[in-house]
Amino acid sequence: MIAKAAAEAVGEVWLVRDGEKADATSIIDILTLGCARGVEVEIEVEDASDRSVLDRIFELIETDE
Repeated sequence: MIAKAAAEAVGEVWLVRDGEKADATSIIDILTLGCARGVEVEIEVEDASDRSVLDRIFELIETDE
């Protein structure tokens, strides 16, 4: 779901955990980052117009969808 939401962005979207960045459009990158339940991650977007994508990914993470 996260990768699908990130793919709608104009610019690049990353998930960051412990200083490591993962391409949020890549399921493999997300899995490699090791984002298990309860792990804190940051979401970075390249383009300010992607605020709705940022909000959607945040919602997906917070609601555990």
